Amino acid sequence: MNRRSVFGVMLMAASLVSAQAVYAAPTAIHTPVNAIFAKVKLVKFTLRNDTAAPLKLKAGDNEMTLMPGKTLDLKLASGQQIVAVEASASYAAGAVITTVSDQLDGSTLALR
Repeated sequence: MNRRSVFGVMLMAASLVSAQAVYAAPTAIHTPVNAIFAKVKLVKFTLRNDTAAPLKLKAGDNEMTLMPGKTLDLKLASGQQIVAVEASASYAAGAVITTVSDQLDGSTLALR
């Protein structure tokens, strides 16, 4: 009888401790090494200026001028923005023209 009660107490104590261990949060979150060296996907697309005036744009860190009727091939990382640097008839200074996403891959954006 004494052995049964000792075994029962040990079983209950083990079940209480194991229940807490199952629902405990991990102490450290390990990131996989390949996530550090992941390549950023670049999106290739074309901008076309359909306005009558040149547009001064900033794509990522690069500033460029897009002349009327001309096209410009771009290759930018997903998430970057194309912003109008100077005001024009169609765009205000600092206006975000587009944010690069995977959906733009291979397309042509006509700026009017």
